[in-house]
Amino acid sequence: MFKPTLLAGLMLPVLLMSAASLADTSSLTTQVKALWQAGDMQAAQALLSPMVTKKTKDARLLALLGQTEALINNADKAEDLLEKAVKLDSNNADYQHWYATVSCNLASSASMFSALGYAKRCKNAYETALELAPQNPRSYIALGSFLAQAPGIAGGDKDKALQLAARLKQIEPLQGALLELNASDLQNDATFNALLAKDKLLTQRPETYLQRGVAFSRADEHAKAMVLFEQALTMPASDDEAAEAKAQALYQIGRSAVKGKLAVDKGIAALQQFLAQQPAADNIDWAKLRLGQLYIAQQQQAKAEEILKPLLASTQDKELKDELQKLL
Repeated sequence: MFKPTLLAGLMLPVLLMSAASLADTSSLTTQVKALWQAGDMQAAQALLSPMVTKKTKDARLLALLGQTEALINNADKAEDLLEKAVKLDSNNADYQHWYATVSCNLASSASMFSALGYAKRCKNAYETALELAPQNPRSYIALGSFLAQAPGIAGGDKDKALQLAARLKQIEPLQGALLELNASDLQNDATFNALLAKDKLLTQRPETYLQRGVAFSRADEHAKAMVLFEQALTMPASDDEAAEAKAQALYQIGRSAVKGKLAVDKGIAALQQFLAQQPAADNIDWAKLRLGQLYIAQQQQAKAEEILKPLLASTQDKELKDELQKLL
């Protein structure tokens, strides 16, 4: 249905914790986040799972495991855990943000009836996260991206997204300009050029051309999209966000090569570079799928199976597994 680059719970009393318990929780959080940073989500899952039962009332513990399950793409488990966390501590913006993100991801692959329910929870939780953290750019970006991308029936509203972009510009000018891009008709040359003229800082950012390329990709205009992704690669990697955008442009070149059935060699080269540069990327498994698909297009079945068979055995992403089973 929609998927924003992955609520409001009942107000329940939070159990008081001893100083020792708080210290233990803080240490556990640090340990789990270190495992996330290292890309070892399975180790984090193995550490946390024995600590959580159906009777667990520790919001932070539930949220940590929920976030870990989300990172492994166990979306249903993640949503259940994070829903419990926000019910226990509805004033935690981080829990609300994660709950919203998981709900949005579930909406993207659900039936229409279920998707509307997930979308409502997603929007409500993002709105709550923004109310709780009005100075956090992440809250504006997440809610604004939802409003920009979701259809109207699911709560999408481009005008409200543009209003959020204007507010965000007061906190983070670049991020506000990028959100304005996201909420605009980027396939329209006049609109796109006007945005660049208004915010000169966009002209040297890879995100600008990545976002426009994605807009054409969604419209199945993959040749135009690929040109824009290549333009994104020519922009300077002036900070971590720019470097990440350039990496995602590599992935998108590979995806457009698959979807548009064009420039197979270019798509393979881009995905190989992406896999080498971004081994812990959230969409690394999808990059492997796309590379396998391009090898199949080149009639290199053995090469494709070297990548796709281990991926099928290891993935817990239902949508990805369905795609893999079509190929093997």
